Amino acid sequence: MGLRKHQAEFNNVIDGIISGSGVTKIILSVTPGGGKSLIPPMAGRLIMAGLADAIAWVVPRQALQDQGERGFLDPFPRHFLKHNLTIRSSTNDLNPCRGTNGFVTTYQALGVDTNRVTAQEFSQRRYVLLLDEYHHVEKNGIWHESLKPLVDRAAYVVLMSGTLERGDGEPIAFTPYRNNKPFLEDTQDTAVIRYTREDALRERAILPLYFHLSDGQFSWKDRKGAVTSIPSFEGIKPQDKIGALYTALNTDFSKQLLHESVFHWQRCKRLNPRAKLLIVTADYKRAKEVTEMLQFAMRLPAEIATSHKSKEAHAAIKRFKGAGLDVLVTIAMAYEGLDVPPVTHICCLTQIRSVPWIEQMVARAVRIDKAAGVYELQRAYVFAPRDPDFKKVVGRIEHEQVAALKIKLSPVDDGIEVAVIPDEPGEGGGEGMGSDITPLDGALTGTSEKVVGLDPQQDLFEFQEPEEPIETVKEQETRLRQEISAHVNRFAFEHRYKSQKINSELKKHMGAPRNLLELSRLESLLTHVKKYYPLGPQKGTLKAPPPGVSLGRAKRPRVSTKVVPWTGSKADLKQKKERETDRARKDNRRIFEMCSAFGGSR
Repeated sequence: MGLRKHQAEFNNVIDGIISGSGVTKIILSVTPGGGKSLIPPMAGRLIMAGLADAIAWVVPRQALQDQGERGFLDPFPRHFLKHNLTIRSSTNDLNPCRGTNGFVTTYQALGVDTNRVTAQEFSQRRYVLLLDEYHHVEKNGIWHESLKPLVDRAAYVVLMSGTLERGDGEPIAFTPYRNNKPFLEDTQDTAVIRYTREDALRERAILPLYFHLSDGQFSWKDRKGAVTSIPSFEGIKPQDKIGALYTALNTDFSKQLLHESVFHWQRCKRLNPRAKLLIVTADYKRAKEVTEMLQFAMRLPAEIATSHKSKEAHAAIKRFKGAGLDVLVTIAMAYEGLDVPPVTHICCLTQIRSVPWIEQMVARAVRIDKAAGVYELQRAYVFAPRDPDFKKVVGRIEHEQVAALKIKLSPVDDGIEVAVIPDEPGEGGGEGMGSDITPLDGALTGTSEKVVGLDPQQDLFEFQEPEEPIETVKEQETRLRQEISAHVNRFAFEHRYKSQKINSELKKHMGAPRNLLELSRLESLLTHVKKYYPLGPQKGTLKAPPPGVSLGRAKRPRVSTKVVPWTGSKADLKQKKERETDRARKDNRRIFEMCSAFGGSR
C-alpha cells in the first residue's frame, strides 16, 4: 500500500519545509472519507526534524477528539508511517501534552477558554496547529476570535476540510476569497493540496455511493386551514417543497423509508456480518421515536447518540465503532468525521439540504472496510426522500462518480436500475421548516433505484476477527487515577486513616495533584502507592516507612460493620445456625446457674 495522492503531496510539502522552503501554512481540501486522519501523524515529522515542539489538533466534536487520540495509537499507521508519536485529549488543561507529543481538543472547548489557557501554552512551545473541518469556523465568529491567537503564535498551520463551503453561505475564517468563493493558490508561505471525489474513486480510496431515492404522495394543512395535496415530488412547485418534505418526515412515509433501509441492510448483513446502519433524523423527538420503533417494533438492538445526553451518546458511538452495536440513530453529532468503516447503509430522515452537510453525512458509508473482503464487492447505500433539493446533491455526487468510474459496473451489479437523473449542482433549503404546517398524510409510492441482492449462498467475503480496542492516553490516565484512588481508599479503611491524609501525602510526594500528572508519572505514583501503602494486615515487625508516609498499623483484617448476605453453602449455613443455637443454650444454662447460686430465678 502506498500513500494516496494528497498524502504524498503533503509529505513532499513537509520535505520542502525541512529543506527550507519557507512554507508555514498548508490548506488541504480533501473529499470526505478520502483520508485526512494520517495528516496529523505525518505533520509530526516537523517535530522529529526539530522544527516544532508539539502538535495541536482541533476537531468539530468530542467523538472525533477521542477518535483522533486513538488514531495516533493505531498499529497500522504507526508501522506504515514509521512514527511513535502520541497525543492526548485535552479540554483547556494546563500542560495539555502531559509527556506526549501533543493534544487534540475541540472548537467548542476553545470557544469557552475564557482564561486563554491554550493561548498561553502556544506562547511557550512551537506548535503545529491542525484545524480539522475548519469550514465550521465562520469568519469574524466566536470560534474565529478564539483561534486567531493560536494561528498567530503557531509555528505551522494546517487547515483541512472535506467540504470547503458552509451551508449558510458565510465566509470561512483564515481563507482567501474571490467572487464570494474560496480562492486557493500556492504562495511563498502557503501550499494548497486538493483531493477530489474523482481522485479518491480512481485510487479506490473510497466506495461509490448507491442512492435509493423514494417518491411519495403527501397532503398537509397550513396555518390558515388550507389543505395542499401533491401526488409526487416530481414537478413540485417551489412553494410546496418545504411542506412536502416536512410532511414526508413526519408521516408514514418516513416509517416506510426506514423499513426499506432496514430490510435492505439485513439482507446485506447475511453476506457481510460486519455491516452497520446509521440513521440520521431531523430532531431529538424524531430520533427517540425512530429508536423506539427499531427496538420494540423491529426488535433491533439500536441505540441513540445525540448531544442531549452527551455522556451516553459517546458511549453508544464507542460501541458502534466496535462489535457491540450495529444500528445507531443520531441527529448530527455522529455524521461528520465519524470513522466506522463497517457502515454500509445511511438512512436520511433529516430536512437539511445544504450540499456540504449532505456530502459529509453520506460519506460515513464510503470508507473501505479492510476486514470485509475485496474492494469490488463492498457497497455504500444511501436511502433518502427523492425531493428536488436532495436530487441536486445526488446529481453533484453522481456527476463526479460518472467521471471517475466511467459507469463500469462489476458483474455482481447485474439488475441495477438507476433512475436518478443528475441535475445541475445546487444547494436547497429546508432548515427551520414546519412551524406553519400540519402534516395530514404521506405515503411512499416508489423507489428510484432497485438493487438486486447478491446470492446469499455465494461466499464473497473473507472476514477477520475485530481488533481489540485501543486504549488512548486519556483512558490510561483515567484508569490509573481510578486504581490509585481505589487503593488509597482501601488502605485508609484498613488502617483507620482518613483518605484525605493519604492523598495529601501523595500530592506532596509528586509535587502536584493527580489530575495534573502525565501518564508516566501516574504509573510511577501507582508503583509508589503499592510499595509503601500495602493492603492487608501488617505481619511481623512493622518497619518504619520513609518520611511523609503513614505507617500501616492494622494487625488483623478490618471487617465492615454493614450487614452482608450469607455467601456460603447450605450445609455451612446449617452448621452456623447449629453453633449459634448451641452457644445460646450454654449462655442460658450459665445464667440459670448464676441465678440459682444467689437464690434467685431466671
